[in-house]
Amino acid sequence: MKISFTRKMRVVLLVLFALSLIQGLIILNLISNAVNINSLIIDIQNTVIITVFFQFVIVIALIFYIPAFLHKAFTDIHMILKDITKGIYTIDIDLKEYQQKKDKEFFAVILAIKEMLKSVKTFDQLKKEKIIEHHNRILSILNLTENGFLILDMKGNIVYINDLVTDSFKSLQETTNILETNFPPEVENNLKKYIAEILKSETKLDSRHFFAHSNKRHLNLSSAIVRGSGGEAKGAVVSISNLGKKKQEKNKDQEE
Repeated sequence: MKISFTRKMRVVLLVLFALSLIQGLIILNLISNAVNINSLIIDIQNTVIITVFFQFVIVIALIFYIPAFLHKAFTDIHMILKDITKGIYTIDIDLKEYQQKKDKEFFAVILAIKEMLKSVKTFDQLKKEKIIEHHNRILSILNLTENGFLILDMKGNIVYINDLVTDSFKSLQETTNILETNFPPEVENNLKKYIAEILKSETKLDSRHFFAHSNKRHLNLSSAIVRGSGGEAKGAVVSISNLGKKKQEKNKDQEE
């Protein structure tokens, strides 16, 4: 049976106490049976030196043993917590192995970490599902609307673009960096210029109109800034209205 760290410390403390007790009893016995004062002094000195030596050896051993033991005991716990701080929650913790090689005090910590990981993984999965659900709802709304939408990050990368925009402007595609790509004059001089001003100023701009030759109609540009919890700009949303009419007219022609 493995002796726990707590039990070992109790045994050591009992040994130290026993040495002190034995020392005291020996000294009392020497005093009560003393015949010569000089020999009594020498006997007491020898008794104190011997018991103090043993106590000193035990204390020195503890000074080196305790840090080494704690370092070994906390190494596995430290590695588990390090993975958790990196966002790794799928950690295989073999409780049987830890129960055999760890003291019950440290095993209780590992057991608590495993239970915590179960809760974290459950919460993380629910959070991911909720994010995907809201993401799909937003995409559905954007695809059903009669306006065209572009969502961009602050570097000009197109994070999302709905079908109305790609149908009207074939050169615009998702993941394209609108600031670093050359487009036809219609996009370059109107949409790209408008977006560049938004990202540079990090504020929404007033609505702007331009005539799109490919659509043969005037389009209206509106904008909004996406901000983080601290108020910092994270991206932009650009709306292009009057794109849907062309699609509706095509559908009417097909129905007729």
